[in-house]
Amino acid sequence: MIYYRVITLLFLSLSVSCSSISSYKIINKEGFEEEQEITEQSKFLVSSMANASRKLHDIAWPIMISNLDSCQNSKINAFGLMIAHLEDIPSSLAPSFYAASPINSLINSKADLPMIVSVAKDSPADRAKIMEGDLIISINNSIVSYKNYKRLLDDAAIKGSLKIRIKRLEEEIIYELESELICGYPVQAMISPIPNAYADGSKIYITIATLDFVKDDQEIAFLIAHELAHNIHHYKGEALYESQGNPLAIEEKPSLQKITDLLIFQTEEKETEADLYGVEFAIKAGIAQDKVANYFRRLTIYMPQLMKNSFFRMHPGNAKRVADIERKLKELNSN
Repeated sequence: MIYYRVITLLFLSLSVSCSSISSYKIINKEGFEEEQEITEQSKFLVSSMANASRKLHDIAWPIMISNLDSCQNSKINAFGLMIAHLEDIPSSLAPSFYAASPINSLINSKADLPMIVSVAKDSPADRAKIMEGDLIISINNSIVSYKNYKRLLDDAAIKGSLKIRIKRLEEEIIYELESELICGYPVQAMISPIPNAYADGSKIYITIATLDFVKDDQEIAFLIAHELAHNIHHYKGEALYESQGNPLAIEEKPSLQKITDLLIFQTEEKETEADLYGVEFAIKAGIAQDKVANYFRRLTIYMPQLMKNSFFRMHPGNAKRVADIERKLKELNSN
């Protein structure tokens, strides 16, 4: 986790007690304009989550491939796909499900098929020319449904090969592709008004607010790589196949028990170690890290007390973090 862990815990606690999105209703007949606006905002919410997932997926893919030597016990076969079904999101948002598709004519489709929401750049799926917005008809000759699509994708990953029949507009196309080994820690976007990034031993979470806060891909890569370091070196969890990455995690919240456990065992030393591994992991993926210090400098604008002081003795001060990162970068550049 990068910062604001306690604030995030409080936010998640409040989120659990609040009404879910699915409880929103129009209660008066005169609210037609409001109803229209809710429809527009629902589409904007779904499309924003899809775009955030694509951004994270593209940046995470090379990091997960380039650091296999560090993921000795958590390697998985993957194709570079993030998939969702309309039943993965709240029922009130189901009419807006196809706002996640960049193929506009699918927005009003009623097809009960899983959608490929994200295709990671330079992944097997990308090289095969599979497109975001494609609907999945079958996987390895088995017809898909909401109940079986994740299991079928997992079975294909275990096998190492995927034969997938998709529907694109009115056309049906069959693709065959081979998997690649990656670190098995799905990276997904999470709804939160607080800029934050954290791991739970099996997944990596980046909040939507973080994507608004960062200034370039270097910073996102650092956050992902920092949390990857936590999953590898500090947290006990299990590797997950890419089917478990949720590109439309509208209401998904990590376990409060897991977050509480992480807060208890978190130390400044572990944060420093994750920072240093983070820049190293990102650079191994070919992503420069010379601008990462600016991320922490902007954090200080919002919380000046973090310039020198630890955050609940779990994070070093921002000045120390930048100094340590800059020393690590000089060391890496000299080798």
